[in-house]
Amino acid sequence: MDSADPQLNRFLQQLQAETQRQKFTEQVHTLTGRCWDVCFADYRPPSKMDGKTQTCIQNCVNRMIDASNFMVEHLSKMNGGHV
Repeated sequence: MDSADPQLNRFLQQLQAETQRQKFTEQVHTLTGRCWDVCFADYRPPSKMDGKTQTCIQNCVNRMIDASNFMVEHLSKMNGGHV
């Protein structure tokens, strides 16, 4: 980047941050699809969830939260503390 044009630098940083947000959103959608595939293997949820399915969903959501927190922390470090 050309340090002589701070407005261009700011724009490029914002563009990079938005691209990273989009990638993160895509990853969340991918993980959601995977959780669905794992917890509802037959692609249709039962009329009433059993304990096994509830545990599966809970574990999957917890892993998604862990992944989300990791990604936010990683992006924050990459952006010098600004997400």
